[in-house]
Amino acid sequence: MKVLLTHSYFFHFDKKQLQQSKPYPPLATLVAAAWLRQHGHDVHFYDVHFEKSAALLEPVLKKIKPDVLVVYDDGFNYLTKMCLTNMREAAQEMICLAQAHQVKSIISSSDSTDHYQDYLLQGADAVIIGEAEDSLLEWLHCIKNGL
Repeated sequence: MKVLLTHSYFFHFDKKQLQQSKPYPPLATLVAAAWLRQHGHDVHFYDVHFEKSAALLEPVLKKIKPDVLVVYDDGFNYLTKMCLTNMREAAQEMICLAQAHQVKSIISSSDSTDHYQDYLLQGADAVIIGEAEDSLLEWLHCIKNGL
């Protein structure tokens, strides 16, 4: 299954971290990418960390043509646990972009755990709550098999 994996931590939206100029790599997102590859999925990673808009995901969706978009935020990084409204809106915009391209979407983040209804209403096909690696594999299996 072709998976486009990203996160919704836009450094540009976090003025305090931008002033400190201390970007953090999306470790959990990268670990999830490796995990999915180990299990035979065709994984493409798109790092939005230095992007200024979620809209920049659209050309990536057009180019890669994934079956599934996974927005997997980094639980290792305390910054992503302190969701800013504009990061939530960016994640939800990415979900809408996926829908516009007939791409299923799965989200896993501390914010989506707390506000799962908002993400589902925005069009996410699934919100993973808690530890996500095994659940993510199960969701991909279900999508692949039309369940």
